[in-house]
Formats: sequence, structure tokens, C-alpha cells
Amino acid sequence: AEDMAVWAMGIAASIALVLTPGNIVLHHWPASPMTATTSPGMSRERTRQNAVAASMALDDDAAALLDEVGGDVEKARTSYIGYTLAYLQEEMPELYAALKTDPSRPDCHAVLVEVTMDAIAAFMPITHNPKPSPGASQRFTAIARAAVPLDGPTRLLDVGCGNGILLPYLVSCSASPEDYRGIDLSGRMVELARKASGSTGARFDDVSFDAVVAEGGQRFESVVFHNSLQYFANQAATLTAAAALLSEGESSRIVISHLAGAAAVRQELIDNPTTVLSEMPSLAELQGLASRIGLQVVLPSFFGSEPDEIQAGLDGFYLVILRRSTGAENPNIARPMDALLDSIESSLPPL
Repeated sequence: AEDMAVWAMGIAASIALVLTPGNIVLHHWPASPMTATTSPGMSRERTRQNAVAASMALDDDAAALLDEVGGDVEKARTSYIGYTLAYLQEEMPELYAALKTDPSRPDCHAVLVEVTMDAIAAFMPITHNPKPSPGASQRFTAIARAAVPLDGPTRLLDVGCGNGILLPYLVSCSASPEDYRGIDLSGRMVELARKASGSTGARFDDVSFDAVVAEGGQRFESVVFHNSLQYFANQAATLTAAAALLSEGESSRIVISHLAGAAAVRQELIDNPTTVLSEMPSLAELQGLASRIGLQVVLPSFFGSEPDEIQAGLDGFYLVILRRSTGAENPNIARPMDALLDSIESSLPPL
């Protein structure tokens, strides 16, 4: 039991990087009502009332864990992970043993990502403001505009959709919720996404990308990897599989994005190598891959025109589009944004 507790604390500690404001700009962070100290103008009773009100937003299991540790969210996440690991040890002993000896095994990695994201999602109602900051909203708008073609309906696959944060931005860019499918390994994240989307008709499934590929049949105009590609060990194989899911239209594309940029992902890889398996692909790597799978690298022009300048921009905000080749003389060379994506220019200042 002591060994399991230490292991759970190690996994929980790795979550801290995912949750830091500088690394995930998904939401701006108010002080958690459960951990905030009493300000001079606020009585202890008012603080207690706020904590109780916040905990009511949680489901029964999360609320019980939070109460068990006196309202400390970080300790509650550690407890959540510990209980999950205890369940795995009892019900799936072979998998539990493999988690400790071979965490990079695909099924083990999937479980570690699921447990980590479930622990985050369980307490999101009290740790995250559902309204992104203005800066984050600008970047979400840019990602959405890159993901939605201008020339017709967009069947869109959002890989690693989390709590569905991207959906309203896609809809604001004329995407139809009925044509949207979000997938995530975390059942709790998918549950949050379903609640947030209500009766819009958007579909959210707690399945892996590999499972969607194996389904066959369905094609998409846009496949989006937002804040998720770093969880794949073989990014070339993953993007090749994504290209096979694209419809035949010339505007079909893969969008790869990360709100905090490639530099943040490099730090994630250092601090949390059990779940984060790769850096964001470099410009040269993307060009090489594009040449092999018949896609073209398209970049927002606010990144500049020189390779070094572009790479530096991607370090702070990663946004790359792999689109069907148009047959140009150098179709796989990254180039400034064309008319298809010009509208992003009006919504984002130079980075």
C-alpha cells in the first residue's frame, strides 16, 4: 500500500506541469476556492461557504475525495489516482504490473494518460474557469479557422478533445455540431464535453484514435490534433493514419496545434515522460512527412517567412496545417497562409 501511495504521488506530481497556467492557456486560473487563503476582506465563514458551494459542482466520488483530504485539490487528485491504481491491481493484475515495468507499452500508456486526465477532469469544476482568457480565445479562434474549410460542410474529428473546449470556436467558424466528433481516452473529460455541448448534436466518444482508424468507412474534411499529438510515440505513423481518414476534397486537411507551443511540450516531455512521448514535429520533419503522404504544409503568415523565424514562432504557439497538395512546383515546402486561411490574420496580432 505504501509503495502504491508513493507511485500515485509521483503520477500526481507529473500532473502539475499539465495544470500550470504558463503551460496550458486553456483557461485562466482563479484561485481555487478549496485552497485559497482568507483575504483581509473575507471572513473565514465566507471562505467556508465558497468552498462548500464549489464542491457541490463535483460528482459524489470527487466531492468525497476532496472532503477526505480537507479540501486540498492536489491531495484529492493523488487519492483519485491511488484508488484507481488499487482497482487496477485487484481487477487487472497483469496490466497493473506492466504499468510499473513497461509503461511505454501502448495499452499501459493509454491507461496512464486516461488516469491522469480523469484525475484532472474530476476536479475541473472547481479548478478551471470555463471561459478562456482573451489571449487563449484568440488562439482558439485561429485554430478553428484553420480547421474549417470555406468551401462546404466540414466533417471534423477532434483527436484528444478533452472537455470539448474547441467546439464553440469551430461552430463560430460555421462548422456544424452534427458534423463534429470528439474523441478522448478520458471518460471523465468526455462526460464534461457532453454536458457542455448539451443538445447541439455534437458527438463525443471515449475511444482511442487507433479505434477510430480501425472502424473504417468514415471520412473527414478535417482531422485536428489540438494539444494531443505529443502523446503519440510514432507521430509519422499517426499523421499517416490521419491522412487516410481525410475525404478526397482538395481542402481536406490535418490541423496540428498546441496553445502553449513546441517549447512547452519539450518541457512536458522532460517532466512527464510516462505520458508525453514526443516533441512537436519540427518544420523539416513535417516537410519530409508531407512529401510522403501527398499533403502540403501551410502556415499562418504571422510566423514569418524564414524557416528559423517560423520555428521560433511555433515554439510559442504551434499551428500547422497539412493540406491536400495543389500540384504547385514545390508542393511540400511550407509557405505563408493563402486565401483559405487569410481570415486568421485579422484575429491575431503578430506573435
